[in-house]
Amino acid sequence: MKSTFFLTLIAGFAASAVDGFNHVQKEARRPQPVYEIETIQPSLHLDKVNLKQVPTSSVLSSRQSTAGDFYECRNSSPPPGDSDCNNVIDEVFALDQPLIVAPNACLLFQYGTCWGFFCALCQQLSTDTNFVGSQLASAEALCVAGGQAGTLISLDEPQWEAGFIYQGGSLPTYNVC
Repeated sequence: MKSTFFLTLIAGFAASAVDGFNHVQKEARRPQPVYEIETIQPSLHLDKVNLKQVPTSSVLSSRQSTAGDFYECRNSSPPPGDSDCNNVIDEVFALDQPLIVAPNACLLFQYGTCWGFFCALCQQLSTDTNFVGSQLASAEALCVAGGQAGTLISLDEPQWEAGFIYQGGSLPTYNVC
């Protein structure tokens, strides 16, 4: 059975980034995943008191952590599949696109049992899929590889969060603004 990779845009994603994804969808370099666009709102409100500082370790050497980066791993029954989440990470890196994400907007990347997300929390965020892929890779290493769902969050401006949940799970949000 072949799994499909989905990208869902959540609440207020900037039009220029959508145009970029539509362009990627039309290119014929390799078989492209199917993208789906819809609007949903985060529904799991979590307290930032449970966040732990991201460790500076060789596991996270592919990205630069700042003092304002924190994470939280949560039990999920069942947990997102590690191989599915790694597929999400690979697909996000393969997009190689600039992004403009509106305040309180999220991107949702879906593959099999794993839903990856990236949200701009307090203000508009200009970034790219390489940055998003790096944050998702860190969330995978910190949480998913250990059998849990998890969120990586930056409390420094511009605030963002990235992570993984099991398919159909509640999208988390933290009040950090």
